[in-house]
Amino acid sequence: MFYQRRLLFAFTVPMQGETGYSVRLFRFRIPWIVKITPRTTSTEAHALQFLHSTDLKIPIPRLVGSFAHAGITYTVMTRVPGTSLLEAAKAGLLSPKMQRDILHEVCDVLKALDTLRQPDESEISGKVMLSTSGHELPDPRYFFEERSGPFPSVLALWMHVALYDDVDEFERDVDVGIRNIMESDPIRFVHPDLRMYNVIIKDGHLSGIVDWEDSGWFPSSWQVHTMRWIRYGCDRFWCSYWIDEHRFSDEAEAAYAASKTFLIKSPV
Repeated sequence: MFYQRRLLFAFTVPMQGETGYSVRLFRFRIPWIVKITPRTTSTEAHALQFLHSTDLKIPIPRLVGSFAHAGITYTVMTRVPGTSLLEAAKAGLLSPKMQRDILHEVCDVLKALDTLRQPDESEISGKVMLSTSGHELPDPRYFFEERSGPFPSVLALWMHVALYDDVDEFERDVDVGIRNIMESDPIRFVHPDLRMYNVIIKDGHLSGIVDWEDSGWFPSSWQVHTMRWIRYGCDRFWCSYWIDEHRFSDEAEAAYAASKTFLIKSPV
């Protein structure tokens, strides 16, 4: 692994403007990137493998390979051509028609993801905040600096996110009707950071969606919170579309509305 790491750095250069985790580009016009993340398992590698195994035909990177060394994962994947939607919006490069086309193409990806189901009668059935590698995921309760999960049920996750550590207290504070709505929210595959900087466009259309390392099994309303919470990378025409125009499944919309009656803040 030591020599793999040395070779990887010899054949790559840092991506311009990259902050946070490290993303490096391959030299010699090789259309690959490597993401370097402080984890012992590449949840992104597992997510990409899983998504490609479903034959959904959604525009995402292809996994080339991954390995771990000294508590760090190195995930090599194909580079999605184009520029981020956020950069294009900031530069004023998007016409109203381009904006609508891209939004509708992202909708198609979300509809495809919504068709995925957890395997029945398996060890993971019913569990949430769960990566496809079977690991926990970043926890909004701790500003995503810690990882938690998987939780045994949808309701257990919402109780945790709402800062309840005592079941009796949660049941006293949250009406049974609200709890029933939340419990009925189906488990779906969610990209919890689907913001404009993770949407890559080219020639006025969606080229691909990137950064799948925190994706996994969540209640379906988690995706609604992801798209409607106004913050960096989720603003402008993007956020207004998901708030004012787009409607998710009836179950997701009902659970989203119910969650806002007891959540102190958005979970994303």
